[in-house]
Amino acid sequence: MDDFESMVVAPGVVFRYLSEPKWKNLSVRVFCKIPVIESKITSLALVPRLAMRGTYQLPSIRDIAQFLETMYGSCLGANSSKVGPIQVVNFKLEIPSPIYLSTMKSGEPLGSIVGKAWSFLWDVVNRPYLEDDAYPEKVFSVDKEEHRQDILGLINNPSSYALVRLIEEISQGDPRGLPPWGSLDDLNYIDSRSTWAAWKEALSMCPISIYAVGEGADLLGEIISKQELVFPTRRGDRIWDISENLEPLSLPEEGIRVEEGFPGQQTVLCMAFHTGVTQSDAEFPTFLFLDGLLGGFPHSKLFSVVREEYGLAYFADTVIDTWRGFTIAITGISDGEKDRVEDLVVEQFDAIRKGRISDEEMENTRAGLRRRLMAEADYQGSIVNRRLNHEILGGAQTGEEVAERILEVTRQDVVDLANETELKCVYVLRAEGAN
Repeated sequence: MDDFESMVVAPGVVFRYLSEPKWKNLSVRVFCKIPVIESKITSLALVPRLAMRGTYQLPSIRDIAQFLETMYGSCLGANSSKVGPIQVVNFKLEIPSPIYLSTMKSGEPLGSIVGKAWSFLWDVVNRPYLEDDAYPEKVFSVDKEEHRQDILGLINNPSSYALVRLIEEISQGDPRGLPPWGSLDDLNYIDSRSTWAAWKEALSMCPISIYAVGEGADLLGEIISKQELVFPTRRGDRIWDISENLEPLSLPEEGIRVEEGFPGQQTVLCMAFHTGVTQSDAEFPTFLFLDGLLGGFPHSKLFSVVREEYGLAYFADTVIDTWRGFTIAITGISDGEKDRVEDLVVEQFDAIRKGRISDEEMENTRAGLRRRLMAEADYQGSIVNRRLNHEILGGAQTGEEVAERILEVTRQDVVDLANETELKCVYVLRAEGAN
């Protein structure tokens, strides 16, 4: 298990670090965890773009670029994502090994280098460049339009859009089902002042996790432990309890079926099978195994049967939702084959229910899952993302833990779970150009 050290550095703010010399860089990430607020999710999704436009001390993109150059190729990143029902606004700074930088900078103390990097990243999070207590209007207008174009780009990707629409249908109006970029309609009504106000409020109340992994992480721990973190507004003891938002959505008794048209030549069929197992449950490795048998690998039933044997799919895969407990089969098909493909997908799931799983399928799935999970230890981002998922949704703290439990899953475990699983939603995005 990765041996992270941790400390509380402010109300609701936890710093975790892993000093590991196998990575010749230092990766620092700040995660702001925010319950989905329908009226603010779109504004908050804009914040990462705006934050990288300038800080109080470095007021332009050019100033930021010049600072990063002085750190010999350091990289800044930010985005808005979701972990289950929680919106996560994430900021990342990666710098070369502070030991290397100290050599390149004629012996500048390691503490000075790490301190500068941390102060810069914390300014990106908390002290953006503002004009009259609002994001600069010119910058805001550009970023708002870029955000709009990115959303349209996702909407114009049929498979991505179909998954978003499936989740919206399953959610039945619950705002926790909104995508992490928010709403295209809401984008028309937000402005620079209200967006900064929403971010200030979030910073005063959201739980924050800070992670540092790599050479110099322990040194950053010493620096942060001696600092008082500064926020735009006073951060008191009233921190959002995100656990109150984790109860999975209630699902309708009857299955949901929706068909919609979309310009294009390829129809997308999404089928959501509800296992009732979430990331924190003991049966989670069995859930991963069930998903791996159905889709996700070249030997999986969707790929080997629907695509390869029958040649009815341009692509065939599965996506898992570890908060709601869904494995979602997704296929790109000719519109005229949608009924036949739907029957074939159900047949593949029924085959698992009846135990028609070969020894080869079991061992290939076991090996594929373990290889994927064990590979997480090679990447700083994967290690941190697994930890963040554990913080929010529970379950294992490392991929190695899950990989060990994968060894224990039996064919009967998978069959039992498959027989408790129900098809809850079928969403078809029909290609209008094919009709």
